[in-house]
Amino acid sequence: MAYPKLSLKKGREWQLRKGHPWLFSGAISQAPNKVAGGEMVDLVDYEGKFVARGYYNPASNIAVRVLTRSAQEHVDASFLQRRLRDAMELRQIAFDTQTTNVYRLINAEGDFLPGFIVDRFADVLVVQSHTAGAERLLPEFLDVLKEVADPKAIIVRNDASVRKREGLGREAAKIVHGDENADFANLPVKENGFVFMVDLVAGQKTGFFADQRDKRSAVQIYSQRMAPGAVLANVFSYSAAFSIYALAGNSTLQTINVDESAKALELAKRNFDANDISQAGHSFVEAEAFEWLEKQVQTEHTFQFVILDPPAFAKSHKDKEKALRAYARLNYLGMRCCDSGALLLTCSCSGAVSLDDLQACVRSAAAQANRPAQIIEVFKNGADHPVNAAAPESEYLKALLCRIL
Repeated sequence: MAYPKLSLKKGREWQLRKGHPWLFSGAISQAPNKVAGGEMVDLVDYEGKFVARGYYNPASNIAVRVLTRSAQEHVDASFLQRRLRDAMELRQIAFDTQTTNVYRLINAEGDFLPGFIVDRFADVLVVQSHTAGAERLLPEFLDVLKEVADPKAIIVRNDASVRKREGLGREAAKIVHGDENADFANLPVKENGFVFMVDLVAGQKTGFFADQRDKRSAVQIYSQRMAPGAVLANVFSYSAAFSIYALAGNSTLQTINVDESAKALELAKRNFDANDISQAGHSFVEAEAFEWLEKQVQTEHTFQFVILDPPAFAKSHKDKEKALRAYARLNYLGMRCCDSGALLLTCSCSGAVSLDDLQACVRSAAAQANRPAQIIEVFKNGADHPVNAAAPESEYLKALLCRIL
């Protein structure tokens, strides 16, 4: 099979030869004629030598996303099967799938399949295609998922705003495999033995934030020896998963679960019930997070554990400065709500914000709040969210567990 050739400017191939999966539009010397967005191309250097193979989108700043650096490796069903089996093997060795059946199965560049996200929820797969190339490969990819992963159902959720950057529209969720009458809005899944109800059709993200598994486990451990009646403020609580883990560590805790979505709070209550946790002594507060924190500061309410797990404040680098101000403000308010010696878990899922950036926001917040802060643990991606070693900028998740004095 011959692919159209895309010529690179002299000296612009070095990053690709080191394994980076992105080629920016400024590195192109000559693009092939009449190539549709998402079509496969061969990248050749200034001398015409093969460099890599990937899919091309002239409408995107990331013009090519590389799938292979082998001229002998064609991007077909066999290629997709190999990538999927490699990804499945990692998840099998990373954690106990008997007690955890919700996890990310394909993490885009991290699993060498740029543009594809696949999350497993028990026997159901939720698929997202974020790029023109992934969209073009989607029918074949879905066939491979059916054959290799053998799910009972597959749902395609192409409702992410990131698709706009690739010239793609947002779409309603579609059940493309399995029983269309099944209740995918009330599906129980297990994480480390805990039960969570997920809405795979209209829930946030793909239905559950599996990328916070290790942070939730840390919260469970640190909650164990907290004083009876200590209060945990779970801000941006969504499913209340952090609270459920904390209560497993210390059933005497009181939790306050804050989310601006009434639907999310109803989900949180259902998750309390699913894990046989009485809602008595726990609060579910519908409020905007910043406004709620500011009210606590004004009334001098403090807590023994504060969790800040906001949505991404920066969808792209152009939003970074605004996002940094928001993270600094959020952490300032969070620290002001901390009792002396309290724990603060602060998270960022903004790809444009680095770990160093988040640490700088924490330093700034501590100085402004006049509160000594200790960083106890640093968290990044879990094993089911691998990062391509050649593309560190694809690492989006970071979290700091701090002690505030």
